[in-house]
Amino acid sequence: MSLDKVLDIVVIGAGPGGIASVIEAKLAGIEKVIVLEKADNHSDMIRKFYKPGKRVDKDWQGKKFEFEGNVTFEECSKEEFLEQMEKKIQDAGVADKFKYNHHVYAVEKNSNGFFEIGSDHELGVIQAKKVIIAIGRMGKPNKPGYKFPGKIRPRLNFNLDKVQPGEKVMVVGGGDTAGEYAYGLVDMNIGCDVTLNYRRAEITRMNPTNKEIVEKYIAEGKLHSKLGVDVESVEPYEEDGVTPPRVKVNFKDGTSEVYDRVVYALGGTSPVDFLKNSGIELNEWGEPAYNEETMESNVEGLYVIGDVVTSAGSIALAFNHAYRAVKDIANKK
Repeated sequence: MSLDKVLDIVVIGAGPGGIASVIEAKLAGIEKVIVLEKADNHSDMIRKFYKPGKRVDKDWQGKKFEFEGNVTFEECSKEEFLEQMEKKIQDAGVADKFKYNHHVYAVEKNSNGFFEIGSDHELGVIQAKKVIIAIGRMGKPNKPGYKFPGKIRPRLNFNLDKVQPGEKVMVVGGGDTAGEYAYGLVDMNIGCDVTLNYRRAEITRMNPTNKEIVEKYIAEGKLHSKLGVDVESVEPYEEDGVTPPRVKVNFKDGTSEVYDRVVYALGGTSPVDFLKNSGIELNEWGEPAYNEETMESNVEGLYVIGDVVTSAGSIALAFNHAYRAVKDIANKK
């Protein structure tokens, strides 16, 4: 797949905010735009988290929103909403702008002032003048299918916040977050004994940089690996004077190992790390710094819209954010 060398806008996320962004851009005469979406269709969170027949409202939790831009919708059921969005995409002639199954792992500004967007697919690194982040917050951390016994729950985590110096830690997962957690713990030099566990024998879901670092650390003995085997269950490992008990991990190959902590990086976590790595300043609640009138973040040319900047969860608000962002981009052309 070939793309023009520098795009006008790259939109990350094909939820309501992302859809509205590409339509508003088309109406503003901005043609060199693509939308990168990690799922295989638009509106993925609505497809996953809304029950069949659930009503999709314009207002949210008593807050009323009026549409500011060109993209609107009629309140309806989940299924009708998805039909409305598909029709809007087709009517605007922007269906070819959507690139599905493309996970974006990095957004960085280069020395030329353009953004470089790293994607894990054949698109490789894309350059753009402006970027709109519309990735939402509805996803929750993916949890494994087995139970977490209450006794050891404090030692089973979804990030590195609770890790203590000198602990024996197992990181579970095969994506970028898992890799970054594993080699990041090694790089902290706090004496942790770190193992990366992934159910597949080969690491295929990490971007090339993370994969290279992980494989290098494993080869050098800095990072232990337990690849090609899944976890069957976790249980308390009872010892006198140790509270909460350490975690005994039972693997599906019949082996067991005891760890001080298990960190799960199975996807679906909040976008805080992604925003930070993009240079966006966050407050103590993990909310990004941005201009409410233009939706531009503290990084010039990088815009944040929708649920990623507010807990309101309103589709109408996401549409309005998209309008403000594209209007600002068009005014600066």
